[in-house]
Amino acid sequence: MNSLSLESLRSFITVTDLQSYTQAGERLGRSQPAISLQIKRLEDRIEHPVFERQGNKLKLTPAGQELYQGARQLLAMHDQLLAKFAKAPISGQVRLGIPSEFATALLPRILGQFAASYPQITLEVTSALSRELRLGASRGQFDIILTVAEQAPTDAVKVKEDALIWVAGRADYQWQRNVPLVLAAEGCIYRRRTLQALKAAGQACRITYTNSDLTGISSALKSDLGITVLARSSLPADLIELRSAELPALGTVGIYLERHGEPNNDAAEHLLAYLQDYLNP
Repeated sequence: MNSLSLESLRSFITVTDLQSYTQAGERLGRSQPAISLQIKRLEDRIEHPVFERQGNKLKLTPAGQELYQGARQLLAMHDQLLAKFAKAPISGQVRLGIPSEFATALLPRILGQFAASYPQITLEVTSALSRELRLGASRGQFDIILTVAEQAPTDAVKVKEDALIWVAGRADYQWQRNVPLVLAAEGCIYRRRTLQALKAAGQACRITYTNSDLTGISSALKSDLGITVLARSSLPADLIELRSAELPALGTVGIYLERHGEPNNDAAEHLLAYLQDYLNP
């Protein structure tokens, strides 16, 4: 078997993480057909398919799962080597606040890659509701916060307009009458938008479980306690977007980055740019 191209491996990882050939192409500065061709050549090299379609998701095959883990390790080593030979290694501490659903999506991906590439930077990550993160930032507890909002917060940079979607533990989840809801506590934008949309549609509902952490919400969904609402880009791989004519549209929310703390924190500025590039390719 011929050697594997680092460029093809990076395309494969990006497609897997973003769940989209088109978005991967935008991120990497290539066309969608070029990304598709790289994946095809990669499959030809290893003589196994790496993806299989499961609804609107790209699911890794067993060979794809094995390749993904190895490719991430290989590219992390490659990026670490480049970082070591940088003229001025960046160091310092960054206090980052993110909503729990984005912590689940970002920590194993962009933050893991960032930490591996820049080991001199210490990341202190806190997850909470967006309003709690803004309160903490006003008290000097964070250098950067990622928040979800319906209107732009002061001095925030909008990195994404994201659709809100209905989410369940399985694609065939059904209910009898009132829509059973698994939601975060009062103060959550998703909770407010969910209840408003159902009320406007004249759809009866009941809250069956309350938890502000995505791990708890995910466990409740998998136990068939109800359905929830998330921003599409934060949908975990083990949960399903639920499409039903009985459920109203939820609209969109803005995803924002806010810089706080000391203005001369180079490590924070670097992470801010890294997150902007990842979230808004």
